[in-house]
Amino acid sequence: MDPTKLIPVPDTIPAPAWFFYLLDVVTFLLHILVINVILGGSLLIFFSRLRNPNENLDDSFSGAIARKIPTGFALGVNLGVAPLLFIQVIYGHLIYSSSVLMAVFWILVIPLLILAYYSAYIFVRKYETSPTLSLVSIAITSLILLYIGFTYVNNLTLMVQPEKWGAYFNNSRGTILNVSDPTFIPRYLHFVIASIAIAGLFASLIWSFREKKKVAGAAKNIRAGLKIFAIATCIQVVIGLWFLIALPRDLMLAFMGKNLLYTIILMVGISLGIGSIVMAFMGKLIPTLVHLIATMVVMVINRVNLRSLYLDDVFKLESLELNPQYRVLTLFLVIFVAGLVIVGYMLKLALAANERRGA
Repeated sequence: MDPTKLIPVPDTIPAPAWFFYLLDVVTFLLHILVINVILGGSLLIFFSRLRNPNENLDDSFSGAIARKIPTGFALGVNLGVAPLLFIQVIYGHLIYSSSVLMAVFWILVIPLLILAYYSAYIFVRKYETSPTLSLVSIAITSLILLYIGFTYVNNLTLMVQPEKWGAYFNNSRGTILNVSDPTFIPRYLHFVIASIAIAGLFASLIWSFREKKKVAGAAKNIRAGLKIFAIATCIQVVIGLWFLIALPRDLMLAFMGKNLLYTIILMVGISLGIGSIVMAFMGKLIPTLVHLIATMVVMVINRVNLRSLYLDDVFKLESLELNPQYRVLTLFLVIFVAGLVIVGYMLKLALAANERRGA
């Protein structure tokens, strides 16, 4: 069977494809930063509680993240809506198809997400009064976030491999996964280990604010967070090379000189990543943070470039039919910017409240 016959006809788009491409990159970057902090922070807290169940929440290294998890969870989920919508605008005919193939796992994300959100609140509220319930709650939050990452990696890899959609004719129950793909494990580990690295750096950033208030142990915790970031990022480099080697040969070669632009972008990302490791081992927080943000921007672009390579034979962005709706688009942009301003103001209020509590 010709797999291209399984691909639906794409819808028209109301603005040039590059516009949605840019919005997808920007909003996904914001989303993944927050989600990495929440997942990585949950894992760090869980293992910290196992090691020291009587540890004081506010004095512990990972405790710097703990009270931020419920708020960060809500923020991360809301920020995730935008990149999902933008990817549906451009690749809707592909991601809807892959979502149907794994429908059971995909739809479970919604109730599990609600459960994880409540568990995050229970964790914080019961930390002192019921340590066991608190530990179980953060474990539930961590496991559900790991599951959601698992489903997203499955969906996004199925989306770009329509040659595998024929499996539907042997399994129409919505339980098809793409775990046999050689890139699946390194993709997934890349997400999980990055979360630990970013959570460690985020904790260092919080402790740096506390250091200015002369909080005891702040300097030690800053170094601990930078160490976690550096070690996890070293592991990331190895996993990234595994991911690259696991790609189909023609795609791998595109990032190794065959496509000069893609190769340069990848090399810049690797160089920035190594720079962040060096800065972290040197104990330089702000330079590490700057290198991290720059690395993530470049790696998100690499992610989009890889998607384009996968789909090169079956779909190109320039093939989308443009049906301009600039009035609607202008209204959307106004609401989008207003939403960002409101979210920023809410975060400012939340940070001010934390300052008053000394958290």
